[in-house]
Amino acid sequence: MDPQYAALLAHAIVDTVRDPLLVLDCQLNVKTASRSFLREFQVEPEAVDGHPVYDILDGSLNVVGLVALLEKALADHTASKAVEIEKDFPRIGKRCLVVEVSEVFFAHNVHKAILVLFHDVTERRSIEREKQELLIETQNLLKEKHVLLLEMQHRISNSLQIIANILMIKTRATTSEEARKHLQDAYTRVMSVAEMQRHIDGAARAKTVSLPPYFKTICDSLVCSMVDDNRRVSLRYEFDDACAASTVAVSLGLIVTELVINSLKYAFPTNRPDAEIVVKYETSGDNWRLTVADNGVGRPGETPASSDGLGSTLVKALAQQVKAQIETKSDAHGLTVSLTHVTFTPRDD
Repeated sequence: MDPQYAALLAHAIVDTVRDPLLVLDCQLNVKTASRSFLREFQVEPEAVDGHPVYDILDGSLNVVGLVALLEKALADHTASKAVEIEKDFPRIGKRCLVVEVSEVFFAHNVHKAILVLFHDVTERRSIEREKQELLIETQNLLKEKHVLLLEMQHRISNSLQIIANILMIKTRATTSEEARKHLQDAYTRVMSVAEMQRHIDGAARAKTVSLPPYFKTICDSLVCSMVDDNRRVSLRYEFDDACAASTVAVSLGLIVTELVINSLKYAFPTNRPDAEIVVKYETSGDNWRLTVADNGVGRPGETPASSDGLGSTLVKALAQQVKAQIETKSDAHGLTVSLTHVTFTPRDD
């Protein structure tokens, strides 16, 4: 091939490269610069061609990492290496570049050239830094939230204990047997709520929580605090043996609490001997279903607006946290609320 034609062809190929590219000789002088290099760094060919690579761009490429890479390419004949540099370049400002260095041999290894390819990763690194800063800020907010929750739970526990102590003092001071009975009943209810609060608080502090005893404590505490001789409702539960991360367990515990309280408050406006609430937690691999069902009056005349109360909003928000879908079925035979995580295949009984 004609040497002049070969040189023109090589230069044309260099100009097709999208990323900025320099071709250096063995003395690390610039033999040619691609159009993309001239355009990216806003320089003319005469300011680059024939100059030592460390002198161009006002010496911006004379950095330790790149110098070491070029020297290694000359000495060790390495195939391809890269280094990341961040500099304030003339005319274009601060840039973060990944620089690749490759050695090219010609026929019979008589001649060789060094290729220096530049990848601009400024925007990518900026996004990564923003993500990292956002992650750190989020972690700090979560820590603050955790501290506030612990403080709130501590205050709630103390308040419940104070109320229980006052009720006990009043119980001892009263001379009326009927008043004493009511005060003892109130004391029992307050202590049940305190026990439920303690269990949820303990779940929040643990890494993983065994769900059956956790759910059982919550359900028993709710029955003890809300069911009495004037309103008899049986609560039955069926829990598969499973564990969950503390954040998931707390959300599930709050969901169970809210749904059971709603059933106790609204499902049975009149006393019924067969009044029953059933709480189930079923698992299938990594998937699960939580169901709270009652055989009460359902939600007669329900409209979309009527289902968006504080309790429903809370359950929806908690369901989103645990990545579960809510399904509600209401008819004359009662109300069933199911939360399903991903897909669920019921077991054959």
